[in-house]
Amino acid sequence: MRRLLGILAAALAIGFGVLTLIGLLGGRDSGIIYDATTFFLQLTGVTLGVAVLIGMLNLFQVHVRRAFERARGLGYSLVLLLSASAVLFLWLTGQDDANRALLEDVQVALEAALGGLVFFALLYGAFRLMRRGVTISSLLFTIVLLIMLIGALPTQTTGVIAQLRAWLLDVPVSAGERGVLLGIALATVVTGVRVLTGTERNSRD
Repeated sequence: MRRLLGILAAALAIGFGVLTLIGLLGGRDSGIIYDATTFFLQLTGVTLGVAVLIGMLNLFQVHVRRAFERARGLGYSLVLLLSASAVLFLWLTGQDDANRALLEDVQVALEAALGGLVFFALLYGAFRLMRRGVTISSLLFTIVLLIMLIGALPTQTTGVIAQLRAWLLDVPVSAGERGVLLGIALATVVTGVRVLTGTERNSRD
């Protein structure tokens, strides 16, 4: 019975995958297949929304239970519950100005704090590398780190360091970003092919 259900799940995954692929490649000219593809994509969006809602409910459930049980980290649970409830209330009542103020005053401040932590983590990493021994890789890492940090200072000077920082962002960093995007694209294609051929384990088990 379990094997039959696995075969049925794989057949459904392959069928919906092939229809969606044909609809996306054919566009509006594919007629009813394109309409079915649009419906599948909308259904996927609804499913993702329901998954996010379930995740939020589970988050509230876990932290409410921790609050009643007075478990370790009670203060963090209370802050999370109050902040999440406030944001949800403001969103439901349509108070866009308050939401924007929370985003600018809280979210931006948290991002700046995380950026500061990354700054100290990078400096500490460079210090540990140089302390273990001066190698070509550790020296290159420290030099590039110093160039990026000094070049990011809010000064009006456009010297050699600023030009080096701009070159690093335009060439090596951009190449790394493109490599990551290519890796994601290849992984997506491989996963799609595995689903279409029925070799993906999630669609067989």
